[in-house]
Amino acid sequence: RRVVFVLGYEALSVFFTVVVLSGLLGHGGGASTVTAILVSTVATAWNYIWNTIFEAAERRYGAVGRGVRSRALHAIGYEGGVLLFTIPIVALTLGVNFLDALAIAVFFFFNDTASTEIYTWIFDRAFGLPASAK
Repeated sequence: RRVVFVLGYEALSVFFTVVVLSGLLGHGGGASTVTAILVSTVATAWNYIWNTIFEAAERRYGAVGRGVRSRALHAIGYEGGVLLFTIPIVALTLGVNFLDALAIAVFFFFNDTASTEIYTWIFDRAFGLPASAK
């Protein structure tokens, strides 16, 4: 379940990131692709770690189902971690200063926070809730 979730999410994320970085922000296709793949790799590792933590918390607190609040906490925790870990990657691979990297990362944070919540909801509808939320 987790592998399918991550692969689907990150494939969509890499595609969107390359389109935005190269098409809208004018960074070269090579630099955009390298950035997207590195960010995706970090995000994938964090996704696994964050979902493990989140599902353990669901079990510990006896969660039943996943409402809007739970999904929002999940999305914010995931994206907050990604934001922290990827600002240096964005700065180095795109050759931008820290503030530009922060602006790019924050743009993706807000976009991905909403996307994560929506993607997770659709994924749970298609594949069912994990055992921790049943």
